[in-house]
Amino acid sequence: MMDDRAVSEAIGFILILGLVLTGIGLVTLYGYPVLAKEQSSTDVKNMERAMIVIQNDMKSLCYKNVPYKESTIQVTGGTLEVIDFSESSSSFKISTSDGWNYPPSGSLKLGELRYRSDRSNEVITLENGAVMTRQEGQAGSAMLAEPRWFYDGPTGTFVIYIMNVTVDNRMAKSGMTTVRMSLEEAKTQPHEPLGGPVTVTVEYTIDNENDHSVAWRNYLTGPTVGMERKGGAENTYEIPNVNKLVIKEYDIKILGI
Repeated sequence: MMDDRAVSEAIGFILILGLVLTGIGLVTLYGYPVLAKEQSSTDVKNMERAMIVIQNDMKSLCYKNVPYKESTIQVTGGTLEVIDFSESSSSFKISTSDGWNYPPSGSLKLGELRYRSDRSNEVITLENGAVMTRQEGQAGSAMLAEPRWFYDGPTGTFVIYIMNVTVDNRMAKSGMTTVRMSLEEAKTQPHEPLGGPVTVTVEYTIDNENDHSVAWRNYLTGPTVGMERKGGAENTYEIPNVNKLVIKEYDIKILGI
């Protein structure tokens, strides 16, 4: 009679191999996308924290008279880019009901640091002291860390901080990087109307390729600033009963990343 023991072992090996290959296939099909998504989410969260670190460095330059700051951060899963204010499409224009304008002509272009994820649609931007996030190709945005505008009701004082980002050459970097920056110039422009309180209007011009108008709208109309949309106009806001307007403008130069 023929011995069937070798056949049984071969069949067993084939069954076990089939189960192993099936398991590997299921992990590849269902598990890898989940792992990739989790990795992308981790990269984005790390960059949100990194952008807030850079924001705090800028605040130290502007508010604490620190001449130079640098921070080493890990840029993973995407690219960090620095855009000079002269190349920026977003800007602010400030005016009052008594005819005063700042700047007297044109608008205040801001410049920015921008992170784009390679694994998702996430875009994180540091613009005018605010850290904001949005999804590429979708409407809407959110502010992760606020700037330092404020309105003091009892005295009618409205203070606006403007942070311009300057850079000699456009920069982009992935991996370990050290963001080095210095304060180049600081200017204060006060306006005290002689004829009594005025209404201050702030107009924000959006960047169509990186639109953060919703984040700015929620901030400017929120309790910290308390502005209202002007006549329902898009991206134009006003606040009445201002006795003194103070605009503090800072030029921050990114030396390298």
